[in-house]
Amino acid sequence: MTHALWTMPFTGENLLERLQCHALENGSRPALVSAEGQTVDYGTLWSVVVGIAVGLMGRGGKVGQRVFLVMDGSLASVLMVLGVMRLGGVAVLMDPGLTMTQWSGRLRDLSPEMIVAPREILEAIAHLPGEKGVALELSDQMVDRLVGDGVGETPPPFPVHDADILILATTGTTGIAKYVTLTLGNISASVHHINKTMGLMSSDIEVITLPLFHSFGLGRLRCGLSMGCRIHLLPGRFRPERLLKEIQRCGASVFAQVPAGIRLLLVLGQRVVPWLQSVRLVEIGSAPMKVEEKERLMALMPQARLWHHYGLTEASRSLFLEYHQAQAMGCLNALGQPPVGVEVALRSESGEVVTHGVEEGELLVRGPHVTPGYVVSPGDRMAQCGGERLWFATGDWVQRDSLGYYHYSGRVDDCINLGGFKVYPSEVERALATFPGVADVAVFARDAGQGMQIMALIQCDGLRPFDENKLRDWLQTRLEPYKHPQIYRLVDALPRTPSGKLLRRELPNLVGG
Repeated sequence: MTHALWTMPFTGENLLERLQCHALENGSRPALVSAEGQTVDYGTLWSVVVGIAVGLMGRGGKVGQRVFLVMDGSLASVLMVLGVMRLGGVAVLMDPGLTMTQWSGRLRDLSPEMIVAPREILEAIAHLPGEKGVALELSDQMVDRLVGDGVGETPPPFPVHDADILILATTGTTGIAKYVTLTLGNISASVHHINKTMGLMSSDIEVITLPLFHSFGLGRLRCGLSMGCRIHLLPGRFRPERLLKEIQRCGASVFAQVPAGIRLLLVLGQRVVPWLQSVRLVEIGSAPMKVEEKERLMALMPQARLWHHYGLTEASRSLFLEYHQAQAMGCLNALGQPPVGVEVALRSESGEVVTHGVEEGELLVRGPHVTPGYVVSPGDRMAQCGGERLWFATGDWVQRDSLGYYHYSGRVDDCINLGGFKVYPSEVERALATFPGVADVAVFARDAGQGMQIMALIQCDGLRPFDENKLRDWLQTRLEPYKHPQIYRLVDALPRTPSGKLLRRELPNLVGG
């Protein structure tokens, strides 16, 4: 199958090879610790992963087969996804909270040949139309049974680097599911450049509270296992006190979280400091954070390197920003810079693609970590960004400064054209968000009978009354006049995804008309 030219061959050790190496060289080192306290070392981990792969073969599993796997963060789910990868199957990771409507859509679109899920989910989806294939209960007992079935049998060959290994569903802010295909080379390349950039070490202990059916949490799992770290799994709804207790209990040196979770930690203020003393690395992603929030986190964790990534499910972690370094360079509001191994370019309004010189344009990415394409129907993949397919188009309009940092302006499709003047909602939102009393803000364009006008939806923090006139005066020195909203409306809350991404398509519904 021909890959798009924006994804390049990965030539290093892949994730499975790294796991086998750890098993042979440091087999007694702890690899995974479940929320219940069960520990699996690297030797046992690899043995179980191979056993699952062989056991799945005995149940009809084969190379290239799509396996729906409910990734609930349990130890069994982690072992199963690694087993499917070792088999050479394609793991389609499922959110345990999917509705029956969403399940119907996944079954229709992807036609699995095997489903691994908790019993209650298997029973709930049994009546749904569509091909389901072999059904296996996700449980510790099923893991043991598969491993037992595989005793004495020959394991399958290792998957090759360009073999499809994962399918992740992503909607971004569109609400329409896209199915992103990732190869073994893709996920191994991203692990390599993430670990090299952040400086992860085999002696690190990481607590993972992020959902493992999303790219961010799954990426942290892969990074830790590839490096030979000890990983503590804490699935379920994020609670800051639970994270803090686990960090102190196990002496964790690494954790990751989305900005919404970081804000819950910031609410606790100085009280978190003694609980976080052992932490030396933090990764943040999936949504932006205000500069003021970054500064507060830096003050609470001066000993830690605080990394914020920019990336998509299609191109994991394509830019990185380390807060302390960026502050020293005066670039704390930037998206970051590309790590070694990731190439970026800008596409100007005229369509010209350049890697140097031009200061703004649509961000384009290529490298061995970039998806070869999307699933559009069973057995097919589709590539994006036409022409020569040399670059993957992110859809984000950015500015590049003289230091090589990239700054977010907005989505290409969200750009508001006011009589030839271009306004990016994100730029206006960043300015409004720093006004005292504004807890959250969103900007969009609407036709109010006098042509297109900019409307700002304001969620107040409740600490002071909102004064529109003061806000208008305050904006005079911060934004060009044509970027100022003409209409302001107060709202109770803005529509956001669990990871904090703004659902722009729903904004007009808040004001009607």
